[in-house]
Amino acid sequence: MLEVKELQYFVICADVRSFSKAARVLYTTQPNVSKVIKSLESKLGFPVFRRDNRGITLTNKGRRAYEYAVKILEQEKHLAEIYQLDDREEVNMSSNPSSWIAETFTSFYQQFGKKQVRYQLIEANLNHILERVSSGEDDIGFIFFMESQREHLDYKLQRAQLEFHELKKSEAVLYYGQNPAPEKGTDIKEYMADKRLVQAYEDEFALNHYWEMVKGQEEDLFSDKIGVITNSDYVMNMLLKNTNLCNVSSNHLEKRSMFQGSILYHGEKCVSFGYVKRSGEDIVPLAQEFLSYMEKRLNLP
Repeated sequence: MLEVKELQYFVICADVRSFSKAARVLYTTQPNVSKVIKSLESKLGFPVFRRDNRGITLTNKGRRAYEYAVKILEQEKHLAEIYQLDDREEVNMSSNPSSWIAETFTSFYQQFGKKQVRYQLIEANLNHILERVSSGEDDIGFIFFMESQREHLDYKLQRAQLEFHELKKSEAVLYYGQNPAPEKGTDIKEYMADKRLVQAYEDEFALNHYWEMVKGQEEDLFSDKIGVITNSDYVMNMLLKNTNLCNVSSNHLEKRSMFQGSILYHGEKCVSFGYVKRSGEDIVPLAQEFLSYMEKRLNLP
């Protein structure tokens, strides 16, 4: 039976094309690498490398074995990521980058965090959140998207066997950062002429695509204005506090935003905030605890 160690040695040898280089990468000796590869070839029943004075190259069967070995090691890596380190319960959640969610989770943990529970909250873009919840990596995922994107989202939810539950509507806002607020009556296009944006990293649901979705491509103000893309809400806030970058996001869910901004499309084309879960499954109690706390913060019944 093949061992993970043999596959690891095999892949590294194939990547660096040298037993001696592989030995240095693996912090071992060249004779030990040769021994492991010989054991692998014996079990497979064919040579995986051609050996000559210039080094090693994969044989035809070795190339096929390499492809399988890479996939096996990748799966082994995923298995290791979910390996239970101790006997504590776990709750796994994900969200779009959001200061409000970060603040809410911090407050929840201060009041209700349990020592016997390991909490995980991952920030990701919407597509990644759908993947994580669908695969079972996360119990629940919190997302923002434009209402005009709902049909597209529903298609993705159906394919992934997920369902969306709306918690609150908000509006798309242009935050000024350290720039002065536009004077009353100033056209947004004129205001943005000399400015750039910091935005959460992109997928088709990114809110900076707001204008092109509601006004048409000829009115697109933002797509060519992005100066920084980040998956960190902390980085985004630091840039808004200390540079002249702007940002397009939803307005603060509790109306306590630290930045000034202008609503982009009053009362229409709102941003929908809510959560996704696997269809037909109950939310696990630990995730439900946080969801209930979040609903209380949002003043929901």
